[in-house]
Amino acid sequence: MKPAVSDVVIAAITTVLRDTGRDTKALEPAMLLAADIGLDSLDLAQTIVLLERSLGVDPFRSPSAARPSIRTVSDLISIYTQALSHS
Repeated sequence: MKPAVSDVVIAAITTVLRDTGRDTKALEPAMLLAADIGLDSLDLAQTIVLLERSLGVDPFRSPSAARPSIRTVSDLISIYTQALSHS
């Protein structure tokens, strides 16, 4: 059984936090990536690479893909859930 997208997103963020020596706090979908968790643009890029490897989909590659706002954990969950439903 495949893990839920939300679990994969939280695991990816946790990995980035751990790999950069920061506390791995309990993450909630409503948390802001920058303000609440402390992710910067490089951290977000690393998270996206981990998600693409784990989920096997790149929701940003399609030329017709909208450029969604990525502010919260929930935004990432939604983007990858939608991409997986179209793959």
